[in-house]
Amino acid sequence: MPCWIALHTLITTEAGPDPAEVQQAVASIALGFSPRVALLDEAVLIDVTGSLRLFGGLARLTQLLQARLLAFFESNQAGAFVQKAQGATSLIALGRLRWQTGPSGKEKKRVADLPMHTLSAARPHLGVLGRIGCRTWNDILRLPRDGVARRFDAQLLQALDRARGAVADEYTWQVLPEHFEEKMELNALVTHAPALMAGAQRLLVRLQAWLLGRQSGLSALRLTWHLDKRRDVAPTGQLEIRTAQPAQDLRHVARLVAEHLAQQKLPAPVHSLSLQSLVTEPLLDAAAATASLLMQERKQGDSALELIERLSARLGQAQVQAWQPAADHRPERMQRWVAAQDAIKSIAGYARPSRARGTKGLKNPAHAPVLTEALYPSWLLPKPLMLAVAGNSPVYQGRLVRVAGPQRMEAGGWLMAGEGPHSAQNSRLHPPAMRDYFIYRNAQGCLLWIYSERLQRPTAAARPQRVWYLQGFFA
Repeated sequence: MPCWIALHTLITTEAGPDPAEVQQAVASIALGFSPRVALLDEAVLIDVTGSLRLFGGLARLTQLLQARLLAFFESNQAGAFVQKAQGATSLIALGRLRWQTGPSGKEKKRVADLPMHTLSAARPHLGVLGRIGCRTWNDILRLPRDGVARRFDAQLLQALDRARGAVADEYTWQVLPEHFEEKMELNALVTHAPALMAGAQRLLVRLQAWLLGRQSGLSALRLTWHLDKRRDVAPTGQLEIRTAQPAQDLRHVARLVAEHLAQQKLPAPVHSLSLQSLVTEPLLDAAAATASLLMQERKQGDSALELIERLSARLGQAQVQAWQPAADHRPERMQRWVAAQDAIKSIAGYARPSRARGTKGLKNPAHAPVLTEALYPSWLLPKPLMLAVAGNSPVYQGRLVRVAGPQRMEAGGWLMAGEGPHSAQNSRLHPPAMRDYFIYRNAQGCLLWIYSERLQRPTAAARPQRVWYLQGFFA
């Protein structure tokens, strides 16, 4: 049986967005539930006939749709009241919606009792219809069809036929483009880059509605500002924003845009803005990302990745660094410091759920590689610190207790040679080295990474000399 839903959204916040933008945003979000979405007068009409089984029935679909709309307006700091009605045809659903939003505010279940003003085609003839006693849809259906056709225009009869389902609906269905790209003229010329955030926020709202309709997340976008052509400067300026994880809630992206705009200087006034999506990807569970009503499933505050991205945008990528493991045999070179903005991309890619990642690619999942970096410290000293010795044990801020070790490493001079243009010469100068690595605990309970180096004397008969060094600390 056919089923239609009519939606009308009222913004309760003062100085809210334009009603046309609200209607377009609601239509874009509704495309995530059905491909047959149309705009008619003040309402958004959705044919959910083919989507009921997918979402578990009409009640469940309506609940998910309303929750997603409210979450969308809440994330954009706009209070909204969503009114909805359903019917067997689009005009029945629209008629019931208008009756609910009228002075009575009650729902009439019988289609025949709907008043004439709820039918768009009858509104130009309400005066004549009232004088002849036609106040409901059923009243005009009782009149002779030929007489109605002569007295009124053909659109009234066509609307009644569509309302009864005798004639198929013909709408211009809403279609979302493959890539988001919109341009917006500013109300006035802007001379300071931070003031562009007001226009960028409006474009981000449209982008978020597009993402919800496409059931996708955004990873990169480009914001372009168009400069006054009367100045002898470049016609446009732009910035690109990239995030480690795809997102539909663009509040974090908006904060990144604001941080970057605060550091920009405009060479000329700006008259318009353009926003373009660069990288998007489908989300595995887009409905669950925003429709959950459970408080424990809602993210509280910013994540560590979002904090790193905001700090990198504000302070500069070179000022926010993170360490990464390096494929090197020398323990002191097994980690390196890189920009945190680049490091979190690999971290987020590993943590992100994916159909392709897992143990499917391994011939035997039981033989998956095991990480052995658990015994390596979190922090390394820039230069190993030579320790005093008490008996045959190292001393650092008191007596030390051995926890683990030794882990022996024997190598030639290249172990101590390091890197650089003179590394080959240094490898010849350094004698063969033998290191034994240990984990010690001091009196304060801190874990230390200490090694003992035995330097072989030229005579083979002499006993090797043992020297202790502190090289790192454990978290």
